[in-house]
Formats: sequence, C-alpha cells, structure tokens
Amino acid sequence: MRFYVFSFLVIMSSILKASESLVLDLKEVIKIARENNPTLQAAQEKLNQFEAQKKLSVSPIYPNLSWNLGGNYLKDAVYTGSPKFNGNSYNQYSSDLKLVQPLYTKGLFSAIDVADYDKKIQSATIELTERTLTISIIEAFYRFILNQQSLENLLKNQDIIQKSLATSNQRYQKGRGQLLDILQVKTQLALIQPQVEQAKNQFEIAAQQLINFMGEKEHSNFKLKGQLRTLLLKDVQKYIDLKNYHLPEYEVNQLQLTQLEYTRDVILGKEYPTLKLVGDYLYNNYKKSDLFSDYSHAWSIQLQLSIPLFSGFSSNQEKSIIASQNSQLKIARRDLENALSLKQVTSLKNLETSETSLVSAASAVKLAEESQNEAGRIYKLSQIDFLQFLLVQQAALQAKSSFDLLKFQSIIAYSNYFVATGQPLPLLVDILTKEGPL
Repeated sequence: MRFYVFSFLVIMSSILKASESLVLDLKEVIKIARENNPTLQAAQEKLNQFEAQKKLSVSPIYPNLSWNLGGNYLKDAVYTGSPKFNGNSYNQYSSDLKLVQPLYTKGLFSAIDVADYDKKIQSATIELTERTLTISIIEAFYRFILNQQSLENLLKNQDIIQKSLATSNQRYQKGRGQLLDILQVKTQLALIQPQVEQAKNQFEIAAQQLINFMGEKEHSNFKLKGQLRTLLLKDVQKYIDLKNYHLPEYEVNQLQLTQLEYTRDVILGKEYPTLKLVGDYLYNNYKKSDLFSDYSHAWSIQLQLSIPLFSGFSSNQEKSIIASQNSQLKIARRDLENALSLKQVTSLKNLETSETSLVSAASAVKLAEESQNEAGRIYKLSQIDFLQFLLVQQAALQAKSSFDLLKFQSIIAYSNYFVATGQPLPLLVDILTKEGPL
C-alpha cells in the first residue's frame, strides 16, 4: 500500500489541531464527502422539506376551529323605520366560535399519499446522489494517484537523464565521447522539464477536484493511502450477485408512476361533492359587560353538502394532462431500461478488454524494467550511445505510464459495471481497499 502526500483544504477543526498528517484511504474520503458535500447536504435538506410537507398535508383532515371577537361603534339610519336606539349611536360587541370538520372530500387522503411519495422519491434521489458522488470520488481518488505516479515516473526519468549528462561530460573530457552526446542530453533535459511541470499541474488539479467533492475548506496536510491495483474479473465475480440488484433509477420511476395515481385523485377530487360539519357558537350584545351573559348567546350545527355542477369542462383537460404525464413516465422507463441494458453490455466488454490489455501491459513493464537496467549498465561501459540509451528509457516510461493508465481505466470500468448491474458500490470500495489478494 502506497502513501501519497499533498496539501489541501479541510474543515475539521480536530484535524487542524493534530500534530501529524491525517492518513485517509478511499473509505474515509467517501465518509468525509458524505458529511460535507454541499450537493448531498442540499438533497438531504430537501428531504427534510418533504417530511415537513407530509406532516402539513395531514392537517386538512382535522377540525378547523376559529374564534372571532369584534367591537363596533355604529348608528342606524332613521329612514329605515326601525332604527336601533332611535337612531342614536351605540356599541355592538360579538364573539363567534366556529368549528368546521371535513367529513368527506375525495382526494383528501390521496393528498397525504402524494406528500409521502414526494418523500420516498427524494430518498431514492439522495441514494442516486450518493452513488454519483461515490463514483466521482473513486475516479478523483485514483486519478490523483495516477497523476502522482506519472509525476514520479517523469522525475525518475529526469534524474536518469541528469546522471547521463554527468556520464557524457566525463566521457567527453576523457576523449571517449562526443560533444554531440552532451548536446543531445541537454536537449532531452530541456524537453522533459515542461512535461514535469504539466504533470505537477495535473497532480494539483486532481487534488483540488478531490477537495471539492469532499466539501472541505480549511487547510491541512493529508496522506492518501491507496494504490492502482489490478482487478481480474474472475476474482471480482465471486463477490457479485447478479440475481440480487438494486437500481434506484427504476425505483424513482415506479414511485413517480404510483404517485401520479394519487395526484389524479387529488386533482379530480374537486369535481366531487364535499361534506362538512359546521358548528357556530355566537355571543352578541350592546354592552361589553353583558357580552357573555346567558341572554346574549346563540348556536347552530349544520351539515354542509357542496355539489359542483359545472366547471367549464376543466376535468376533461385535467384527465388528458394526467394521461400524458403517465405516458411520459412509461416512455422514460423504457428509455431507462434500454440505456441501462446498453451500459451493462458496454461496461462488461470494457472490463474484458481492459483485463486483456492489463496482462500484456504487465509483461511489457517487466521487460521494460529489465531493458532499462541492462541499458544503464552497458551505457556506463560506453557500449551504447546516448540515443540508444534514451530510447530504452522512453520505452520504459511509456510502458509504466500505459500500465498505470490501464489500471485506472479498469477501476473506472468496474465502477460503471457495478452501477449498471445494480451492485452496491461499498462492495467495490471494499475490494479496492482490501490489502493482499482478493
């Protein structure tokens, strides 16, 4: 297991107080990201919103109780024939306690179900967001390691060329070499320096990308613990259960289809009669002190039935809208099935191709290292010139870089395969962080 050191931003105050750098593996990076990533936090907060809306949707089934108090100063017109207090101004006080209890409203309980399904859909959406975040972190984590190893390879190659320059100078001073060899070495040193700088930039960009996914802000030093390991399909398949899978995309689509049925009841419910129980307890008096006396009160209880007769054919249009929404969701489901089926086939073929390439690349790296060692030995003995020596070094660098890139691409292919087949990504993380053979 290798360690990769870099500086970046963190938010944890306990980390800032630590005297030593924190060592993070892939699991710990994902854990921090789930706690701090703004996108995931926003999705979770939206779930809290839907939870509150679900509780709010229950309120219409409970009684509505209101109490109105009023005080008026008024005067009746004399021409009415029976003015109060002979047309003189007077006070009037009132107290009105009203109770309204819904007894039947079509779609009333369906509205609660709609709110409940909003919460369920958001929970599945959070699962999708976590999955996307996990995939992004896996890619960023191993891209950082890939860029780190690329930088290390270039620095090693630069060091070899610098040592070659010293060897060429010694040969030239002893009359066993040519000035051309020195110029060629210096040329290669000049050419490799921009490559090193570019590799450093890519390394820093990869680190910053990982920071962004983690949602960190304060500065500290970290060590990443991980490696670009070679995964073989025969070893990974024993952990996979293709009969048991979970695809949150399907769950969201199915929840939306079911929710639409309840939404239909809510929307069309206003076309049906409603029944309410209405109770009214009233006090009315011209004197404030006698407002609540037994002679000032009145009460009434009634059943109130409302029957809509005509609404401008709006119900027909609303039914058409719901039918269209239902068709759109079913079309989206077929498109989702086709896309996932294609992704399953593509990811599996990519795995098979990357595995074949990895075997060849591993052999190439082994041969390149042997050639590199031999070239270094005979170059010091002046049995080959610098150009031949350089070609061997470049071939070795290319073999190592290609091998690292193939391992990185293989890890990404496994991520896509796990998503397409509905396998839990924590299982892949366990495989990637497992020390020793699978």
